[in-house]
Amino acid sequence: MLLGRGLVLPKDWLEVVGLVVGGVLGWWLVWLDRVAYVLILHPEAQVSQYVRYHLGKKNYRQAWDLLERRGGELDKLTTRGFLFQAAWLVLALFAITSVASMFGKMVVMGLGLRVIVEEWLEYRSDKALLKHRLFWQMKREVSNQELKQYMYIGTAVFGWLTWLLV
Repeated sequence: MLLGRGLVLPKDWLEVVGLVVGGVLGWWLVWLDRVAYVLILHPEAQVSQYVRYHLGKKNYRQAWDLLERRGGELDKLTTRGFLFQAAWLVLALFAITSVASMFGKMVVMGLGLRVIVEEWLEYRSDKALLKHRLFWQMKREVSNQELKQYMYIGTAVFGWLTWLLV
């Protein structure tokens, strides 16, 4: 199909649109974890009370900015736990091998990409905080070497799943 000044869209342009939209949606799904933490799981937290105040006043922009600025204070997010990431692996494997549309596959992979990118950023800046956020469900202390192995294995698994897409 030819558009405008020679722009050629592939025959399966809906797949390309699904790929992009699914990836963006998956990337932003992680943000909903913060919203759930603030509004449902921990309404007693100080940041939760500030966000609720702004939402009550219909100051949506201030509530959004507050979640962006103070999101680092939310230490037990579901998507940051290693148990969620193990479940995500099963979901991603299912989506890649069984879902027909690129949209569904990319929602799952976009979510995984966001999680792995944020973990590597935190790994570089504060390993102790990352260990706390990842392994808060465990009853034992995780060493820096174990954290490093977890990060490399997680990245390799994400790379392998991405390779399965193509």
